[in-house]
Amino acid sequence: MKGLRVLAFFLLSLFFFSASPSPWSLGVVKYAKAAAFLKENAFRSERTDKTMAYAALRGMLSALDPHSYLLDPDSFQTMKEDQEGKFYGIGVQILQIQERLTVVAPLEGTPAFRMGIQAGDVIVEVDGKSTKSVPQQELLRKLRGPKGSVVRLAVVREGLKAPIHFTLEREEIPLHSVSYSFGIPFSKKKLGLVVVRGFTSVTVEEFDKAMEKLSGNSLQGLVLDLRYNEGGDLSQAVALADRFLEKGKLIVSIKGREKSMNRSYKAEKSDPWEQLPLVILVNRGSASASEIVAGALQDQGRAVVVGSRTWGKGLVQTIFYLKEDVAMALTTARYYTPSGRVIQRDYTHLEDYLLFYEEKGNGDRGGIVPDYTVGALSYGPFTAQWRGKGLFFAYANSLFKRQLPLSLRFSVDSPRRRFFLDKRGIPFLAPLPEEIGNDFLGYLKGKGVAVEGAQAERERPLWTVELKREIVSRYSGQEEGIAAVSDKDPQLVKAVEILEGERGG
Repeated sequence: MKGLRVLAFFLLSLFFFSASPSPWSLGVVKYAKAAAFLKENAFRSERTDKTMAYAALRGMLSALDPHSYLLDPDSFQTMKEDQEGKFYGIGVQILQIQERLTVVAPLEGTPAFRMGIQAGDVIVEVDGKSTKSVPQQELLRKLRGPKGSVVRLAVVREGLKAPIHFTLEREEIPLHSVSYSFGIPFSKKKLGLVVVRGFTSVTVEEFDKAMEKLSGNSLQGLVLDLRYNEGGDLSQAVALADRFLEKGKLIVSIKGREKSMNRSYKAEKSDPWEQLPLVILVNRGSASASEIVAGALQDQGRAVVVGSRTWGKGLVQTIFYLKEDVAMALTTARYYTPSGRVIQRDYTHLEDYLLFYEEKGNGDRGGIVPDYTVGALSYGPFTAQWRGKGLFFAYANSLFKRQLPLSLRFSVDSPRRRFFLDKRGIPFLAPLPEEIGNDFLGYLKGKGVAVEGAQAERERPLWTVELKREIVSRYSGQEEGIAAVSDKDPQLVKAVEILEGERGG
């Protein structure tokens, strides 16, 4: 009830101190009357009152633009963790497979790793409550908590009849924004790939470490992968762009409602990578800070951009605190690239904006348009369905745990990047042996999965890519799994062609 009273008082004060009634002021009176009516007539609790107050604030903010929003205590904590690049938890990567919370991998050095939680384990209970049918994001929140607090898990492991019970103490878990970095294995030159999935307070520090590792091999070019990078810390995006630009070059401009908010960010220091050949990968999942980096380096002629048009999120949010753990993120300005391009896409028709609908000929309406438009690898219905159900992961995990007849004839030499089937060496980049593909289909049939028909066979070149990635990941780590199928990524292949000097259109 307190939440509703405070919000109603705040809105009414705006009405009474206004010079003359306006649509806003009249709306405030209507809200206050509705709040009073609910207070007198609705059956509710203190918790309901708080929820209603938050809902009213969310409704007002959503009417402004798509990116102004309320930070309630839960979302405020998530934002804080994302910005700091860390949280407190147990250190597992999880995937919800057919309502089963499955461990993809324990992170090395974390409580889950030390206590012996394994890839393929199914977490069936968290603190005595079933995980079945609970949304994955809610389960993630349950695994996180204050530093030093305890969480109790019940885990089902294949081959064991009874669940295993773990008691784990939460510790600081880093959120790495640089997901992967490796030498591109199919390139004729010494080219590196660095994948940046977000911008936190430690992004540039992680990027510098990745470049130090790659530069030891006399790097001749770099692919900076910003696909699915939704943005984050502006200062880190500016610092990353600075790594590739000469001192004094403009990176991004901000223009707000008030002139006092206008600001320009320029490269401030010299770096060893200012002349390194560079290609940036983007897609519609690239937004905000990642668009600032791509737009700056494209406008300054410093990088070639490959992929698909970016999201077009160029609004600046400023945080205004209502309480210590409740705030409003209000749009106060816009971002512009060095050439003056508006990054923000038109959101006059909100549904079209949210669905990423594009009319023909509106290439100048926000977002970063690539120099080379290249589509991503497209999966067929069988491949997409099997991936969504976690079947590639399940097979690879069974193969690794030597639970399949083929396991006795199969091994992996990670340092040499080779499979061995009956002692026959097969490079990671070679097509997956047909026998393994057939064994996978037999595995699916044993699980009751329909695999008959010509469509599954037509999709073999697609699903064997996913199968190979999961197998290599299980034996050699996720980074090696990505590298093993990197030659099947059309956008990365185009980037390599450009860096090797083959600039076909």
